[in-house]
Amino acid sequence: MSHSVRAATVLDAPALAAIHKANWLKLLGPDLPDLNSTLNSQDLTQTWGNAIALATGDGPYAVLVATDANGVTVGFTALGPLLDPDAAPQAAELVALWITPTHQRLGHGSRLLAAAADQARHLQHATRLSHWVARQDILRQRFLRTTGFGADGAERSWRTPTGEIIDESRWSTQLN
Repeated sequence: MSHSVRAATVLDAPALAAIHKANWLKLLGPDLPDLNSTLNSQDLTQTWGNAIALATGDGPYAVLVATDANGVTVGFTALGPLLDPDAAPQAAELVALWITPTHQRLGHGSRLLAAAADQARHLQHATRLSHWVARQDILRQRFLRTTGFGADGAERSWRTPTGEIIDESRWSTQLN
C-alpha cells in the first residue's frame, strides 16, 4: 500500500486524538509543564469524532488523514470556513494540520495540505486558505513559508486550561 490521503472516518478519531496530543505536548509541553494532565485523550477522541461526523455532511467541512505505506494513520488535517471578523469572502481555514512526530518531514504534511486546498476549492469555492500558528511553532512557520503562506498581520491570544497565554499569528495563501 502506498502513502495516501483519504477522508477520515469515526474509527480514525482515537488516532487523531493521539496525534493531536503528541504534537501539543511536543510544541507546548516545555513551556506548559501541566499540559499533559489537562489533555484528556477521551475528550480529544470525542472532539475529533464529532468533527469527523460534521465533515461527512454536505457542508463546508473536511477532515482528512494521511497514511503511511502500511495504512497506519500518521497525520491529519481539518478544514472549515474562516470565521474571523476580517475574513475575506471565500476564505477557508485550515483548522488543524498535525503529523505524528516520528513521521514528520516525510511528505505527509505536503500531501495533506494539497488535499486540504483541493477540498477548500471544492467544498467552499475558496480562493484563500488561512491557518493560525503559535508563535513558538517555528517549524510550522518554515513549512508554511515554503508552500506559499505568509503571515497576514492578524494576531490573537488564547488561554490554556492551566492559565497560560498562547499567542498566534494567522498565515494565509491565495489558492489558484
